[in-house]
Amino acid sequence: MPQAVDTVSATIEHLMERLRDLEGRVAALEGQREKPAQVQTESMATLPPIQRPRPPATWRGFPAAETPAGAIAIIGKAVLAIAGAYLLRAIAESGAVPKLPVLILAIAYAGAWMVWAVKIHAANRFASGTYAITSALILSPLLWESTVRFHVVSPSFTAVVLVAYAVMTLGLTLRSELQLIPWIAITATVVTALALIVGTHDLLPLTIALLAIALATEVTVCLGRLQTMRAIPAIAADLAILLIIDLMTSERLPFDYEPLSSGTIIGLCLALLAIYGGSIGVRCFASQHQITFFEICQAVLAFVLAAFGVLRTSHGSAAPMLGLLFLLLSALCYWGMLSRFAGQALARTRVVCGTWAAALLLAASLLLFSTNVAVLFLCIVAIAAEIAHVRTGKLSLGVHATFYLLAATAVSSLPAYVGNALAGSVPFAPGWDVWIVAIAAAICYPVGSRVAEDRARRLLLILPAVLLGFTAAALAVAAFVFLASGRFQVDAPRLSVIRTVVNCTLALVLVFLGSRWKHPELRWVAYATVAFGTLKLLFEDLRFGNAASLVFSLLFYGLILILLPRMMRRGMTER
Repeated sequence: MPQAVDTVSATIEHLMERLRDLEGRVAALEGQREKPAQVQTESMATLPPIQRPRPPATWRGFPAAETPAGAIAIIGKAVLAIAGAYLLRAIAESGAVPKLPVLILAIAYAGAWMVWAVKIHAANRFASGTYAITSALILSPLLWESTVRFHVVSPSFTAVVLVAYAVMTLGLTLRSELQLIPWIAITATVVTALALIVGTHDLLPLTIALLAIALATEVTVCLGRLQTMRAIPAIAADLAILLIIDLMTSERLPFDYEPLSSGTIIGLCLALLAIYGGSIGVRCFASQHQITFFEICQAVLAFVLAAFGVLRTSHGSAAPMLGLLFLLLSALCYWGMLSRFAGQALARTRVVCGTWAAALLLAASLLLFSTNVAVLFLCIVAIAAEIAHVRTGKLSLGVHATFYLLAATAVSSLPAYVGNALAGSVPFAPGWDVWIVAIAAAICYPVGSRVAEDRARRLLLILPAVLLGFTAAALAVAAFVFLASGRFQVDAPRLSVIRTVVNCTLALVLVFLGSRWKHPELRWVAYATVAFGTLKLLFEDLRFGNAASLVFSLLFYGLILILLPRMMRRGMTER
């Protein structure tokens, strides 16, 4: 028995050794297989991927239409809403019930759909827009038929309903960021009002309604909402005011329009100005927002329409009142340009305010004063602007000084005096407005030269230099003619020689002073003088001169062409 046990134990040990041997061989074989597979994988990873050509695309039909959830049901509800409106219309036409209560019920019905459109916006925007359009489609035809076709209500009542509808919609959407619903409501009310103006020829209530809608829109914008929809009521209000001005101030009013008083027309024009001027004042001056391009254009239109309407309606009698208003607005714009909008972030607003200030001041001077007083006023303002330009260093004030001096020159008789002295019949004594403009130019030029360091500021000095130079030449020609008239006859050939001598002398003096004082604008004016002399030779000396006068004129002109470049080069060398 013990021998059998030993035999079994020996057999088990032998089997275990064989099993270990087989496990070792299997492990060795598996290791040899993994190495070639790993090498092959690494070599395949280094090769670029093979790009197989894609099969040609085949048409698989139209894509499935993506519609909001329940769109068909929403449209069905809108159709049922319009059907309800037609039901109310049928009841009104039947005569069983008075039309006015049915009309009021229909207006409330349209307003209820707009309220529902605002309430449901957070849950379903498609339904909100659809119901808002439904409300507008119910209200606009309803008011048109009730006012124009059935004559149930007056245009004044319709105007009140339109304003109430627009204000209600703006009030409901004021606390949210809704854009589509106010667009629908404002567009519907504005289009309806314009259509009723054409259909009823009742301008006053519907124009007031358009102004009220514009005011409500601007109030909403001042509160920081609905920036994108301002153009629609603005354009409609402009058109309504322009239509009133054109019809009510014409010589013959059409028979189906009711006339309006002058005070009413002026009030409507000033109301348009007050709405958009007040809106810009609140947004730009009070809240310091950057002015928009819409506000720039609409403000210009409102000012032009207001000024044109007031002046045409009052036949010029309201010009002083309008001039005082423009003067106050100009002072306000100057305050904004110099103080309120001094930062770089509001550069566009500052430039626009400065431009408006200059234009308003010019308009105020022409409306308030006579021509001679306006010249004096503009010259004083030009000197004040030039002094402020020197003290503050602001280039815009220098531009304004040049603008006012140019406006004073255009209003005065200086261009006519210089033109007659240098090219026409020579006058003797200039008017006092000529002396005022010349003195203003004589003050502005040396004052502006103190800060004229760069080329832009030097360009601003060209106008006073031109005014001084050509005024002096005109006075010299007039003085020569006056002194020579008692000794010999100043005929056309002799007059042409006198003008040539004065013109050449002016060019030499300008070049000399420009080189000595290092003022390049004087040399630029000298070149302009030479160009003027060339035109004078062609159109005056060759036409009216004789042989002797042509000799003198060409002699002086040739000498000036020789001396001018030499003096210019000498001045540049000394500099």
